[in-house]
Amino acid sequence: MIISSAQESLFHDMRDVWDTLPRTAGEAIPRKKSLNPSLLKKHLSNIGIAEHLGQGQLSFRLLGTNSREFWGKELTGEKYDAVTEQVPDGVTLPATILEAIFNRPCGMKSQREAKAKDGSRWLCDMLALPFGDDVGAARFLLYGYRIYPGDGEATPGWRPGFADLSTAQLNSAEFVDIGAGVPG
Repeated sequence: MIISSAQESLFHDMRDVWDTLPRTAGEAIPRKKSLNPSLLKKHLSNIGIAEHLGQGQLSFRLLGTNSREFWGKELTGEKYDAVTEQVPDGVTLPATILEAIFNRPCGMKSQREAKAKDGSRWLCDMLALPFGDDVGAARFLLYGYRIYPGDGEATPGWRPGFADLSTAQLNSAEFVDIGAGVPG
């Protein structure tokens, strides 16, 4: 099974849902409690929610089945840095870059690369959009992702848990203006 099954419309649908959610007067982002996951029902296996704990730290609050299968472990409730303890030299953790999303707030499109235990290369395209907590502070991310072979070819013999999360190198990141500008 190749887990690039996310429909091409994933990122467009995420942004449409996010744009139509209600905002409290004066707030640029919707609050997490306004998100009804059924609005993204056809994409649930390819979305997640993370919570910002401060100082670049993230905790996975919800993780779609495709991501759990790819990494081969349940990460819901885990802190990002706790599951990437053995980060190889030269690997940039996305959590530090995601910090800017909460400070601005803004969205982000990114691409990461991970290595499988057999040495094959896999890519993950992601869109992250911020949500406010109960008082409106940017504290949560809704993110959608598409995972696919880096060589563009179907890789036979894929099995759950073959990728090494600690190799998830950030290839590119682009901030998305959602009404409050982007980091300079």
